[in-house]
Amino acid sequence: MKKHAKMLFPVLCGILVAVSLISVMKISDIREYGKLINYVGIVRGASQRAVKLEMNGQPADELIEYIDSILNELITGEGQFGLVAASSEEYEEELRVLKEQWDTVKGDIAGVRLGNPDGALLDSSEKLFEIANQTVFSIEEFSTESANRITKLIVLAAAFCGIMTAGASYYSIKRLLELKHSNKELEEIAGRDELTGALNIERFYSEANRIMNRKKEEKYAVLYIDFENFRYVNDVFGYEYGDLLLRNYAHFLMDRLEEDEVLGRMMADHFVILRHYGKKEEVLNAQKGIDKEFLDSVAAASNHHLMTIACGICCREELPGLADATVMVNSANFAQKIVKNTPEVKYAFYDEKIHQKLIEETNIRSRMQKGLDDEEFIVYFQPKVGVQSGEIEGAEALVRWNVPGHGLLSPGLFIPVLEKNLFIGKVDRYVFEKVCRWLRKRLDSGARVMPISVNVSKIQFYNSDFINVYADIKNRYNIPDGLIELELTESVIFEHEEYLMEMVTQLHRNGFLCSLDDFGSGYSSLGLLKDLAIDVLKMDGMFFRISVNVEREHTIVKSVINMIRELNICTVAEGVEREDQVEFLRTTGCDLIQGFVYYKPMPIEDFEKLLDAKNEDCTEAERRSPNDLRFSRNFANGAGVGPLVVGQGI
Repeated sequence: MKKHAKMLFPVLCGILVAVSLISVMKISDIREYGKLINYVGIVRGASQRAVKLEMNGQPADELIEYIDSILNELITGEGQFGLVAASSEEYEEELRVLKEQWDTVKGDIAGVRLGNPDGALLDSSEKLFEIANQTVFSIEEFSTESANRITKLIVLAAAFCGIMTAGASYYSIKRLLELKHSNKELEEIAGRDELTGALNIERFYSEANRIMNRKKEEKYAVLYIDFENFRYVNDVFGYEYGDLLLRNYAHFLMDRLEEDEVLGRMMADHFVILRHYGKKEEVLNAQKGIDKEFLDSVAAASNHHLMTIACGICCREELPGLADATVMVNSANFAQKIVKNTPEVKYAFYDEKIHQKLIEETNIRSRMQKGLDDEEFIVYFQPKVGVQSGEIEGAEALVRWNVPGHGLLSPGLFIPVLEKNLFIGKVDRYVFEKVCRWLRKRLDSGARVMPISVNVSKIQFYNSDFINVYADIKNRYNIPDGLIELELTESVIFEHEEYLMEMVTQLHRNGFLCSLDDFGSGYSSLGLLKDLAIDVLKMDGMFFRISVNVEREHTIVKSVINMIRELNICTVAEGVEREDQVEFLRTTGCDLIQGFVYYKPMPIEDFEKLLDAKNEDCTEAERRSPNDLRFSRNFANGAGVGPLVVGQGI
């Protein structure tokens, strides 16, 4: 249809142009017909004058010639007056009769000049006058008919143009509406998440603000929803299954949206919803019911034990003024983080308490750089004690923040803020350099040293220049190989296993020991240890808590430690707080204990005093005897970190 319309349009335009040209030509002819009427009238008047002069004895040859030339041109259409020949048979016949009568008049004029009576001339003259009148009437009638035809043609052309214009307008409007509809569809597609069909976050902000601005008196809340352990679902069941769950959950939510409520997807497994409500409890209970219904549904029931949902809710009435969607989403997200990974509570309203926590986080964020520049971050050491010897054989470097006027901040308060704002990498390097400086100072003074472990955040670990930076600092302070142990969190394994293996190899080449932290707290994989050349495995305190079946727990821990020792990996038990745990670990062959049962984290100065006091009780031979081989490892380049000397110097 569109193809035919495109072909018909130029044809119609051509017809319109032809009609217009014909109309112009015809109008021009009608104007010429007016000249014909004038000149026929001249013939009529001039002939009467010529007759009158002849009858008065005044010959008018020039006037007779003038009339002859006009008549000839009226008949032939050729001459000096620019007259045209009209295509009217009646008019042409009248002209022929008029010309014959003029010839008769001229004959009678000749007779009068010869002395004949003028009666015949007068009669022929009157007849000529009548014929001339008839000729004028004839051309006028023809001109009127031509004008009528032109008028009809113009009316038809105008009607044709109107029809064409209406058709073109209809087609254009239809096309415009189609384009508008298509654009709306494209805009709708572009504004939605491809996987789930929920609004993308920019569109969500726009729609939510539009709705709330239109209904300023109604109560609205933003819910920020996050699946806990969803990465585990992806790792165990695959990303296709994870995507299917997200898609089903989004459709589950959208099917339960009411008018002026919208769903958006922030990222990954994070969703946001704008809901209106009467009472706050209504929006809470409704969402709890929806989430339970989904988790109990066929789509998720088989893996219900793997998935929990954390939800933060921000009600507009809790914020000052008419807060926009962005502020409400951020506030709901903050409330969600408060309850995420907590054992009992999974839903939380943003309130004054959370608001104060948000202010604290803002204050922390605002002075992070200043705190680092002013060296407000302090390095603490928590000793690691040999299970068999009962002596300090290492330590972990931990960071504390001493804010002037506020004292020490809890790491649980500022570490998450540093991580969220990607500032933790700077603090990691700060702590690492402090440890290198301390080791260099002890080495230069001949004091006792031992391996110190330093945490490496995921953000820092994924920095492509991380190893070069750390190796440069280590070499600048001339720290011997094997004295610094870098602790990597086990969650890195599941994010990029091959990358982790390559990084561990490069760290060994640069003289670092590598440990895997928090083993057992997440998605631990014993099978990976056969390929991952780590030096130390730190077992999370959850392994040693009192359980329902202690014998089974002990059996599992013994088996894990025995297997790890067979791989020549040093084992460190974290979070040990009781003597009975120490006694049990002593029977398993565990190498080191790090926990409150021996020491809490302490300032470096206190650790030095403790270390030097222990050193004074040792004989010279004991101080200079080599440590056991638990930290010994052959590096990829062939150079080993040999037995570490725990005496004076290395």
